[in-house]
Amino acid sequence: MKTFITKLFASLDNHSIGYSGRKLTALFCVLYGAYLSKDLEGENRLHACYSFLSVALLCLGIVTVQNIIDFKNGKGNNIQKS
Repeated sequence: MKTFITKLFASLDNHSIGYSGRKLTALFCVLYGAYLSKDLEGENRLHACYSFLSVALLCLGIVTVQNIIDFKNGKGNNIQKS
C-alpha cells in the first residue's frame, strides 16, 4: 500500500517512478463519471457516461481528435470487400 501511495504522488512530478498521467486521468474520469451519474435520472445518466468515457478514451490515446473529425465528416475506413 505504501508503494502505491508513493507512486501515486510521484506521478505528480516529472519522475519516471510514478504512474502514467494519461492513465491516471482516464481512470479518474471513469470513476468520477460513475460517481456523478448515480444521482442523475434516465437519459442524463447515459449522456454523462458517454462524455466521461469519451474523455477517458481521448486521454488514453485510443481515440484522437482527428478520428472524431473524420467520423463526423463521414470519412470512415474505406475497406473494400471482395
